[in-house]
Amino acid sequence: MLESDMSEAMAQGMYDMLEAKENGLDNAEPRTPQATTPTTFRQWCEEVLAPLDC
Repeated sequence: MLESDMSEAMAQGMYDMLEAKENGLDNAEPRTPQATTPTTFRQWCEEVLAPLDC
């Protein structure tokens, strides 16, 4: 990352994020019917974000 001109702080942040994901960050909340929505991420983006015209 540093060789591609990324700052040291950004490279460290990316490293820390990837390490946290590798250590189960995304598994902190189990997927259950109570914690899951039938709306896909794509559908949410199309319905919520697209109309904002960011």
